[in-house]
Amino acid sequence: MAFAATLPATLRSALAVAALALPACAPARSAAPPASPGSARGALPVELVTSPVTGTRQWRWNSTEGIEIDTRHWVIRSSLRNSALSGALPAFYEAALRNYRTGLVPLPAPPRPLEACVFGTRDEWSRYTQHRLGADAAPYLKMGRGGFTSGGEAVLYDIGPRDTLAIAAHEGWHQYSQTTFRHSLPVWLEEGIACFMEGFRQPPGAPEPSFLPWRNPERYAELRSAARKERLASLREVLEGSPQSFLEFSRDSQLSYYAQVWALVHFIRDGEGGRYRAGLEQLLADAVSGGIPARIRSSPAIPDARGRRLAEQSKAGIWLVLAYLDDDYDRFERGYDRFVGSLVESNAWDRIMRGESPIAPAPAPQPAAPPR
Repeated sequence: MAFAATLPATLRSALAVAALALPACAPARSAAPPASPGSARGALPVELVTSPVTGTRQWRWNSTEGIEIDTRHWVIRSSLRNSALSGALPAFYEAALRNYRTGLVPLPAPPRPLEACVFGTRDEWSRYTQHRLGADAAPYLKMGRGGFTSGGEAVLYDIGPRDTLAIAAHEGWHQYSQTTFRHSLPVWLEEGIACFMEGFRQPPGAPEPSFLPWRNPERYAELRSAARKERLASLREVLEGSPQSFLEFSRDSQLSYYAQVWALVHFIRDGEGGRYRAGLEQLLADAVSGGIPARIRSSPAIPDARGRRLAEQSKAGIWLVLAYLDDDYDRFERGYDRFVGSLVESNAWDRIMRGESPIAPAPAPQPAAPPR
């Protein structure tokens, strides 16, 4: 998966646009088992007993015709030719939103319905992208298979049932955070959580998916492949970079970035015996309330005024690690490196496909209060 090319400065500074593209095929992984029936490319849910749809109407944009679907929390505009995929979107999106609100920490409902356009062809998507982004559309039109989010609206197109839904889940997190958080997350955490929210299973006959953050064979395969080819970035490089900055090196570097931020969120949630989970919960709560700048200003882990100013202005870097997770950055980095090393050394495809951690949990460390 890859981010689009460099964002316009005005959009980049506010995280107003986020984009995701899928590779034409999944990374090669000789150790991976065949997909289970529940993860088959065409597996889609059966009709819900209680439908989440509250209304439908015809939708037309220029020469594109489709359907507009209302649910409690979403407005979905679809010109998909695949009626089964189009019919799956309402339940999938509602389940994805529940996952955003509960998968890491309890979070509030978005203040308004979230909007998604899912086109049936890339040509339709391209024309709408030009309309939506104007002069800023060029980087997105150069993407491979994917979509983007701008101002809380996701714009996708059909790249096959499972891949389309995975992108919908990723971009849906960007939609949720852009509309609900008063203070944006650092880039590495925003993208890491979006990747964390991608994993799901659609059991045959089930009305909606089960979201399982470990069930992400693409990220797992890429992490192991990057380690084998010695192209994993250091943690500091990940924290100080962005998808577009890694793309400047190569598409492979960008794919590795996504895999590493996916692993980083798992580490913060579950690594080191859960040492950092409380800090992550506080960070997300402060993003919702807008309390991140005040936390930075009062943090003894960032004692000098210049550092605090940089931390308040930056969308990258180690600042929020110091303020929320661990005032000993070297200790945090060592723990992350051990965690990634364990993931890379494991070869637990069966556990990944079941949505389970591929590594044994680490013993709980001695209690350590998060930075104040």
